[in-house]
Amino acid sequence: MSGEIHGVTGKREPSAASGRQQFDLHVPADLRIVSSVRRSLEDLGLPPTLLGDAKLLASELITNSIRHAGLGPEDQVRIRAAWSGTKLRVDVFDRRGRLGPAPIAGSIRPLPGAESGWGLYLVDHLASRWGAMGGRYWFELELEPDVEG
Repeated sequence: MSGEIHGVTGKREPSAASGRQQFDLHVPADLRIVSSVRRSLEDLGLPPTLLGDAKLLASELITNSIRHAGLGPEDQVRIRAAWSGTKLRVDVFDRRGRLGPAPIAGSIRPLPGAESGWGLYLVDHLASRWGAMGGRYWFELELEPDVEG
């Protein structure tokens, strides 16, 4: 995939043999691009039970990166997603070359009535696993095993 979405560069690598779908995109640090990334998640073939959460969590991490990483209009955010058929992993990179722990100040639960600051709270509650390290934020969502009874 290259040039399909204005301002987005990258590639999509479907593999029919493994059932794995993935993409690696570089997008402008502009909030208007978030909806394009959500559409890219739709193309991975995620089950509806995961797609809504995947779109929400990816949107939150991308928005946080654009708003809080000190990026300028010439900067880009990298989004890498891989779907194995049972697990989705999404990585968002906002500062190339900076290492060390990502600053996550205080509690990730906003104060009651807060209009912003809910992104990491949602990630913490919806993701199977998540983390942050040096400008890289990631989450995983896994299919729940079928329970037969």
